Amino acid sequence: MKKLWPLPLALLGLILSACTGSQEPPLPALVAMGGEGEVRFFRARDLQGGTPNPVGTWTTPSLQDLAHSQTFGQLYLLFPDRLEAYSTQGFSETTVPQPSPTQATFPNDVDCTGGYLRLGQNQLLARCPEAGRAFLWSLDASGNLEEADLTGLPSGVRLALFPQGGQELLAYMSRQALGYRPALNPTGTPSLEKSLDPQADQGPYDLQPDRLQGRLLGLAATLAEVRLYTLEGESLSSRKVLADFPRPSRLALDPVGGGVAYGQGFQVLFPRESPVQRQFDTYTAGLVGQDGYLYLVQGQALEVYDLVPSPPLFLRSLNLGFSPTTLAFIPVE
Repeated sequence: MKKLWPLPLALLGLILSACTGSQEPPLPALVAMGGEGEVRFFRARDLQGGTPNPVGTWTTPSLQDLAHSQTFGQLYLLFPDRLEAYSTQGFSETTVPQPSPTQATFPNDVDCTGGYLRLGQNQLLARCPEAGRAFLWSLDASGNLEEADLTGLPSGVRLALFPQGGQELLAYMSRQALGYRPALNPTGTPSLEKSLDPQADQGPYDLQPDRLQGRLLGLAATLAEVRLYTLEGESLSSRKVLADFPRPSRLALDPVGGGVAYGQGFQVLFPRESPVQRQFDTYTAGLVGQDGYLYLVQGQALEVYDLVPSPPLFLRSLNLGFSPTTLAFIPVE
């Protein structure tokens, strides 16, 4: 008989407090939505209940992406020329102060238009595809930027951060391969690279770590379909996801709330896999919250789903009055 080891108390507490889904009371939280030169903050419970009135709005010209670290209590904003970090201390369901940010400026020859952010355990990755470069910044917003060494990687590669062997590694996905290696030392260890089978003709669209399961999840497409590639241990597998006829697709992951692939329709990947949902709709931004709700954007419309049932339960569609391109979930006191 296998011996079942108890979960660490901290992890158990997080799971019990975060998995509200269709239960009460709701987890106090904000959903930050960035787009059209603004960040608007909404109470999560208002979105679930059908009243999308922002509790605060920041003016952020040229905003490219945003991300939030609950561990470090920071909200990160990416601009073409810099990163900004804001402490979320003092955020509540009704108050969103905008303190002076800590800034890190990119080198003068770097334009990060079209860039994106990826959170690690202790570092933030800023990927600037048009410049062909990527930078690391401590999640506590201290120190200077470090440039990741992308030697040998193709221009269209997707990047993320992946904890392995006590290090925070640079994970990468191209149309040919998925792997990881030290961010500042391409020939260092630990490192691993696996060829995609089948190889992708389109993308890669997204790459993110599923840290609770210790695996990497990537999306790319053949000429016929979108495929989910999973690197777990030294094994790489792939399978079709989403609707027929490949379109750009993304992953929305939360280790407690669940994982979803979205683009042409959406599909829950875990904790309970669902069939493809809404396969004739195209989604451009998405978020799985720690509260077990899924938020999906099409244009100015936001759809909200409860992920506790399987298949997920559609709650409502809301008109936001603007078109966000990036979302973040911020638990508050």
